Amino acid sequence: MPKEPKHHYIPIFYLQQWAGKDGRLIEFCRRYQGVVARPTFPDGTGYVRGLYKLPGSAPGDEYIIETKLMSDIDNRAAKALQRMMVDGEAPGKLEEQDALGWCQFLYSLIVRNPEHLLRMKEKLQTLEPGEVLENIREDYPNIRQPSDPETFDEYKEAFLKNPVEIPSVRVLPELVRSKRVVRVLASFKWATHTVRTAEHSLLTSDRPIIMSNGLSQQDAFILLPISPRRVFIATKDEETVRSITSMPSDKIVEAVNNQIAQQAHRFVFGQDNKQLRFVSKRIGKRVWSSPLG
Repeated sequence: MPKEPKHHYIPIFYLQQWAGKDGRLIEFCRRYQGVVARPTFPDGTGYVRGLYKLPGSAPGDEYIIETKLMSDIDNRAAKALQRMMVDGEAPGKLEEQDALGWCQFLYSLIVRNPEHLLRMKEKLQTLEPGEVLENIREDYPNIRQPSDPETFDEYKEAFLKNPVEIPSVRVLPELVRSKRVVRVLASFKWATHTVRTAEHSLLTSDRPIIMSNGLSQQDAFILLPISPRRVFIATKDEETVRSITSMPSDKIVEAVNNQIAQQAHRFVFGQDNKQLRFVSKRIGKRVWSSPLG
């Protein structure tokens, strides 16, 4: 049997920022012999084969979530990231579609991982089928298969006559395109900050989003390392941006890396293995990481 395709919940374009001249980065992972620093290409980590496969779909349609939804979001986010890597380029000057893609990308990093999909599955089992189906109404034209009814209402009516378990991946499109979350993220002030003078470089992980406890407070913030020496910052007000960027670079790196490593479930990533001891003391704690997830 052929292997299922790799579905990266930590996108390749994002991990490439940590890759060296040989194209590889360092994956820190706890194994039987302890935490190991493994050189790997971005394509070789942060994935589960067939993660977004739609069960029961016709051949050629089973991977539509990955090939249409995730690919579209990641492609636009990759363009946004390229702009953010230019010194002096304000993230707020992104093209509208690239900015939208970046917002969806940020949220997708919270909800597209295997553990969150499992939690979604457990939650869906507690809801009425009709209530669950309403979550995919807007996205139905994009995920409709040739054998499905032409309209969502027809699909819903047929489904309720013979209900089956709804896979969590079918709700994922509506989740990552959440207008409520995107509006909140788009309303924040965006900036990037470099930490070139810091002794150590920034890490990332399979839980790379650092977020304040709630996004409604005036000092709310979101941080995301976007390279070993640059961090993306989104805040509700300018004062919070200044309070973060005014910190010494070493303090920023230490605070970000500490949270990134403690949030990780399986993997922490770096550009080299110099922080193996640092990661070993923190990985696996799986501390709280997001009020949205």
